[in-house]
Amino acid sequence: MSDSLINALTQIWAYQRRRPAIIRSGTEALNRLIPVALSRTASGNAVGHFLLGLYDGATFRFDIKQLQRLSAQEFEDCLQVLEMDYIPEVEVHERVEEGETVWRELMEVWRTQPQEHLGGVPLRQPTRTCGATRSRAVNAKGMKAFDHLLQAAESSTGQGRIAGLFLMSLIHHNHYRLNLTDLRGLDLALFEACVDMLRMHYQANTEVQP
Repeated sequence: MSDSLINALTQIWAYQRRRPAIIRSGTEALNRLIPVALSRTASGNAVGHFLLGLYDGATFRFDIKQLQRLSAQEFEDCLQVLEMDYIPEVEVHERVEEGETVWRELMEVWRTQPQEHLGGVPLRQPTRTCGATRSRAVNAKGMKAFDHLLQAAESSTGQGRIAGLFLMSLIHHNHYRLNLTDLRGLDLALFEACVDMLRMHYQANTEVQP
């Protein structure tokens, strides 16, 4: 058995052990996000479209730049829900009470609304980063993730196509809106690279570097 296969199996086994905690924290995050998503606010617009994208990614393609409009807590909650949805034992709306009703309301509120900040309010103003050490760690993981995704994108595979579209959605968000459910088609290492890239992208665009 090759070292690469052993490493992949070890990573998958470790992930399966973490999965119950991922579901627990993701469900808690989802319950915090739903009231935000139902509010007719800037954050509500971004979170509402994000949750609809997890429900039906082909119809509700997501503009990644919208995550920059969220507070740090809202952003991390979105990532926790995204991580929970990577292996969907059930669909996202089934994670909460009366989920079908909630998602019908989300569609009524946001189906006809543009995926942009209400009232023309600009993106979130940069805020002080939580610490130089964490900032460097996020950047280091993000750059490593970028290299991994770029290498995958250069391959002529289904995963390569998804990785390429993900990168293009970060660079040219106006032209490449992401089908969030496509991320389920990535292997674990590539999916986690996407999450690391999202953290670096958010930090770079919303935090004042020390």
